Amino acid sequence: MKLLYFVIAVFMGLFVTSYPAIANELSLREAFEKALQDNPNLQKYPYKQRMAEAEKLQASLRPNPVVGVEVENFAGSGDSQGFDSAQTTLSFSQLIELGEKRERRVEYATARQRQLAAEFNYEKIEVLAETAHRYYEVVRLQQLAEWNNQQQQRLDNAMQIVNERIESGAVPKSEATRVLLQQRQVAVQSEEIVGKLKEARSSLSAMWAAEPSFTGVIGDFYQSFDIPSQADIEQAVNQAPEFLRLLDSERLLAAKVKAVKADASADLNVGVGVRYNNQLNDAGLVLQASMPLQLSNPNQGTIEANQAERALIFEQQRLVREQLRVRARSLLGRIQTNYRYLESTQADLLPLAKQLENETTDGYRRGIHSLLVVLDAQDELAQLEHEALERRSAIHKDILELERMTGQSFLESKL
Repeated sequence: MKLLYFVIAVFMGLFVTSYPAIANELSLREAFEKALQDNPNLQKYPYKQRMAEAEKLQASLRPNPVVGVEVENFAGSGDSQGFDSAQTTLSFSQLIELGEKRERRVEYATARQRQLAAEFNYEKIEVLAETAHRYYEVVRLQQLAEWNNQQQQRLDNAMQIVNERIESGAVPKSEATRVLLQQRQVAVQSEEIVGKLKEARSSLSAMWAAEPSFTGVIGDFYQSFDIPSQADIEQAVNQAPEFLRLLDSERLLAAKVKAVKADASADLNVGVGVRYNNQLNDAGLVLQASMPLQLSNPNQGTIEANQAERALIFEQQRLVREQLRVRARSLLGRIQTNYRYLESTQADLLPLAKQLENETTDGYRRGIHSLLVVLDAQDELAQLEHEALERRSAIHKDILELERMTGQSFLESKL
């Protein structure tokens, strides 16, 4: 199914890297393969498919013929004592289903089978999307750990300069203590990130019901991408899995209504038999035919209930389409806002923050600036780097949510 393949293609494009994979690092392709093979939510579908096949087989079966024996005029009084006057009839009858009952049952079972197959593909998309979402979280925390290491490196450089100035007698030892405090705070943050990273790896491997056998994942948020347009979003909503599910339900219900209507028609029961009269020592054929009188539709209430259910589904289709459009517009607006902020941060704020950090560090080395000015500049640079990282992560997660919601790829041209 097309909806399944776009997810794999898009997410593989997002995480293409220029360095070789380390043996103990997990790629997105490997995560997808593991999830599709061993995800608990997908394991139930083969059983459901076999059940649907059995239901279709059951629907195709015709009524079995009936063999009957009837004995009359025996064990009575007078001439009917014993079996001398008994009449024995051996009959063979068959129910003939009219109104295309069997065909409509098979049609409904087939529609149920198709819906189940489609639902299996929708569930695959959900599993892949959730796997990618958890994969993203591991990537985010890995990059957060790298950002934390950069902070630690800046503080190490600052400590080296402070020690040089302390040895020269230019500043008191308390300045080394101030930098040490900052280092310890960053170290505590690092421990917290390591703990969250361990938790995120376990959450990712839970998608295939296993303990994590990898130390990290491959990927980052620095690949270029195009923001989808409003027209792309509007068009994609009509192919959203949630909307298509309702279409599948409507088709299934339409087949069910036909089956119920067909079931309401009367059936013909025909039979043939042989009747033997003991008293006359005579035998003859017996023919019979019967059909119930349909004075009223026995399934009238069920048909009206199914028609009302179809009307409900049509209304749900309209509401779901509108809800998806509103949600998609909201996500697109947030993506555009984060993207504009990210562009401004990378083009203007980060270069100025790096320049300030370099100038204040050089000024402190020459005795022009105080240590507090240097630490403030480093902290401001770190905060901007952290914010840029979070904005990149938010953009990718929102694009992932758009693709999960609409079932369409917006980055296909980049692959």
